[in-house]
Amino acid sequence: MAGSVLNLNGEYDHRTGVSEWFRGFFLFQPKPDLMAEAPFGFQAHAMVAMLLFALWPFTRLVHVLSVPIFYLWRPYVVYRGRSDRAGSRATRPGWDASDDRVRR
Repeated sequence: MAGSVLNLNGEYDHRTGVSEWFRGFFLFQPKPDLMAEAPFGFQAHAMVAMLLFALWPFTRLVHVLSVPIFYLWRPYVVYRGRSDRAGSRATRPGWDASDDRVRR
């Protein structure tokens, strides 16, 4: 999307420059002259992306990669009122509805 906005005037064809540089970058055969010829907007876009990927492990964004599957079956936190008799009810799973009324 940024490539479309940066190339509204249609003067630069990113397929012959930035795309080849990007492909070479990940094949460990970078061609810096391709990126040097690109407009500043494309260069800045690539630099910000690399900076984000470099800083990602040291931020809280790294938690996006952890998938908490166990969270789907975790019981809800149920706040129960105080009973007159301790232990007067049988225990039940946390996801069942509470029969205690809220005291105000």
